[in-house]
Amino acid sequence: MELPHIDRIASRRSFLQFLAASPLFADVGAPAFAQNLSAPSRLPDPMAWAPRDLDNLISDPKEALDVFDFEPVAKKNLPPAHFGYMVTGIDDEVTLRANREGFLKFQLRPRRLLDVGTIDLTTEILGATYDSPIVIAPTGSNRAFHPDGELAVAKAARPGNHLQILSSGATTSIEEAIAARGAPVWFQLYARRWQVTEALLRRAERAGSPVAVVTIDGGASTNWETFVRLRRTDTRQCDSCHGRSPQDYVARRPNFDGIDVGDRASLNIAKQTWDSIKNLRDMVGMKIAERHPYARGRNTRG
Repeated sequence: MELPHIDRIASRRSFLQFLAASPLFADVGAPAFAQNLSAPSRLPDPMAWAPRDLDNLISDPKEALDVFDFEPVAKKNLPPAHFGYMVTGIDDEVTLRANREGFLKFQLRPRRLLDVGTIDLTTEILGATYDSPIVIAPTGSNRAFHPDGELAVAKAARPGNHLQILSSGATTSIEEAIAARGAPVWFQLYARRWQVTEALLRRAERAGSPVAVVTIDGGASTNWETFVRLRRTDTRQCDSCHGRSPQDYVARRPNFDGIDVGDRASLNIAKQTWDSIKNLRDMVGMKIAERHPYARGRNTRG
């Protein structure tokens, strides 16, 4: 008796269609089944008995139990637009949630019954040695939050010998930051028009900055929803500080002193390639590092 020919591809397709229609993979069960394969992204809140009291804020940094105790204090004391600039993420805060969920994957591992009387946290980064791997990422407009701005950050980084990266849009010049830090400071760079980029890099190199940290995803506009919503509630007149155009804005930043920023609508360059990085490499003797903050979250923006 001759056995019928079996079409394996058709049989496999039929079997998969059967599985798709099976109650085991119904819409209600499938997500629950999938969730059981991995740990929950966030455990139930353990603070039910002692939630953070937003009506009783800390009055001294020493009272803080974690860094999030500072956020409601900032909300109370800062103008709406300034607070929004600091806390906003991208779109529906998807990047901030991703950041915080990502940190749940890292835990401190206790090592009991070991002598920890002497601990060495020194770290070498691009040829320089620092006392710990703590790095102060670049953030712009620090004087919008404190009169001392980036100078205070540099002075805070100095005792612990921490690496500081200065934003090109800082309210302190690279020369002032290096003097306050007492050591070289890295320089963060947006992809501006070539003449502006070259002038910024040469200034940073003359000041003694050893590394240029190039932001590679700043050419496209971003949807800062929280920032825009809070800015709409801010009734102050901001032109005196920010100017009336992007050119006015950057021209007021110390790192742009003496640089012709032109009068075009935008200073940023949307198109960057590896040739762009090579051009930077050939232009100055500084080391080149790349930075793409928007993929991780708004809080790391320079």
